[in-house]
Amino acid sequence: MTEAVNALTQYAFKQLGMKRIAISCRIDNIRSKKIPERLGFVLEGTLRNNRRKPLTNEISDTLIYAKYE
Repeated sequence: MTEAVNALTQYAFKQLGMKRIAISCRIDNIRSKKIPERLGFVLEGTLRNNRRKPLTNEISDTLIYAKYE
C-alpha cells in the first residue's frame, strides 16, 4: 500500500501540479498511520470525536497528515 500511495503522490505533484496532498485515518488504525509517516507526510492535526467506527459505532478521532510540493 505504501508503494501505491507513493506512486499516486508523485503523480499528483508532478503530473497534476498539486501543491498539497492530505491523508486522513482513524487514530487507532496503526497500519494506516504508518503509510503517511513512511512517506514523509507531516501530522497536521487531530479531529476529535468526528467519526464512528463501523462495527462498534464508537466515536473515534481522525488524524490528518499532509505533504507539500
